[in-house]
Amino acid sequence: MSRPLQIIAAALLFACYALPVRAEAPPKFGDHTVKVYTGKRAKPRLDHEFWRDRSETYRGAMEDNKVNAGGRYIVVILPCGSECQAPTFLDVRSGRITQFFTVSSWGEVPDDFEPVISRADSRLIMFRGKRNEQGINGNHYYLIDDRGQLKHLHTTDTGGDFKAALKAE
Repeated sequence: MSRPLQIIAAALLFACYALPVRAEAPPKFGDHTVKVYTGKRAKPRLDHEFWRDRSETYRGAMEDNKVNAGGRYIVVILPCGSECQAPTFLDVRSGRITQFFTVSSWGEVPDDFEPVISRADSRLIMFRGKRNEQGINGNHYYLIDDRGQLKHLHTTDTGGDFKAALKAE
């Protein structure tokens, strides 16, 4: 290769590495809106001993709490340790309870820290921390489907730094 071509190739290579890398922006709640169910509520389906042992928690949630996720779900948080929560969905239409994974490992956090962030009128939900005490310690964004199942959309690695309160968009 001739000297001028080597210089051009080196300049192009340098230019490619010098371009700013655009990080993928996290999903926004407003991009996944859904109508909130306002009809009659079903009784919680306590069809497993684990759920029956927590019947007061789920019955109370159905009576006292408003839908706060995916248009028809109440996020019910079960404790699993001092820095651990086990979020579950209670479907107000069917009474079905769905459990996913635990979220944990927050360390020092502000008083207004929420490990699960959701909105009643959005299918987007975010879990903060490590999932099942493994993997990336950050913000994990999921989409709630019509069956109450989760589809992973995006993860932002915070390195476990949750000192800044996150405001839902």
